[in-house]
Amino acid sequence: MTHFLKNGNTYRVASDEALDVRSVLPAGNYTIQKEPMTGALYLEHIGDFTAPGKIYGDCLKNTDRIINTFIDRPATTGVMLTGEKGSGKTLLSKNVCIELAKQGIPTLVINAPFYGDAFNSFIQSIEQPCVLMFDEFEKVYDREEQEQILTLLDGVFPTKKLFMLTCNDKWRVDSHMRNRPGRIYYMLDFKGLDTTFIREYCEDNLKNTQHIDKICSISSLFGEFNFDMLKALVEEMNRYNETPSDALAMLNAKPEFDSGTKYDVKLIYQGKEVIESLSPRVFDGNPLQPRGIGVEFDTDPDDDEVDYKHIVFTSDTLIKVDAAAGMFVFEDKDARVTLTKVQPKYFNYNAF
Repeated sequence: MTHFLKNGNTYRVASDEALDVRSVLPAGNYTIQKEPMTGALYLEHIGDFTAPGKIYGDCLKNTDRIINTFIDRPATTGVMLTGEKGSGKTLLSKNVCIELAKQGIPTLVINAPFYGDAFNSFIQSIEQPCVLMFDEFEKVYDREEQEQILTLLDGVFPTKKLFMLTCNDKWRVDSHMRNRPGRIYYMLDFKGLDTTFIREYCEDNLKNTQHIDKICSISSLFGEFNFDMLKALVEEMNRYNETPSDALAMLNAKPEFDSGTKYDVKLIYQGKEVIESLSPRVFDGNPLQPRGIGVEFDTDPDDDEVDYKHIVFTSDTLIKVDAAAGMFVFEDKDARVTLTKVQPKYFNYNAF
């Protein structure tokens, strides 16, 4: 049977198969599309997210917390996940959507810079609870466009929404979203993998587990050793039955590309710590770089004369690596240098 669908003053012919009216949007993933002629917005169903066989780290714990908070709060809840690609933020955001889909809550994936009254009205017309996922938010929305969606994040509308924003650089996100729990309730920073995560993953996936300690040591060479690196490293080692060093020589995972890693330098010369005249005091780069680490200092700073000495420490003089602390110790003749990774400064909430 043929039907006629009326929209304003227009009628469109539709078959029985085309008539599938729902009072509730089914659980699943959708993108927002725009009619080229009228500019009207509509939803297009896309494939469901899939979770890996096993999830490591804090992903499950954080998933439960985000979902529980969203369900408990009366209106909108904003969550921002920041960190480099492969750090785990996308896995967490997708896992939240997967678990909420089991409760009948759909996800709208925002992959274009929609904003304004028409967009706000369209989102609010979906009266049931749903997730809005903004992946790589600061790349999709420029500064001015970010300001345009603040009203939506403020939750002044009655419908219940969970806004999930992922970004690589939180400093490119509009400042009016930072320190504003009314807009962004949670903000999670994803840094490099810790040794507990690395060990657990390797114990499950690495064929030759005798290399786990070496992998943990190598991970400390990177400012942020991410899951993409770990997964590729284990895959390559399993495929060719080789050491971590051999695999990294081929992989696109090089500590020298990681320019943001800094180390405090401590030098002991002839049993005495050199402080005032030591240069550099902060080392930037890879402690195992082929050219070594050069330090310069005055051998007798109490003397009026300046007697500078230059010593180069190479990987051949490495005597200790503490991956958990990010520490490397080199010793050569009567000198010892210790490099300790400079950790980001975070506020100590336990001090109050």
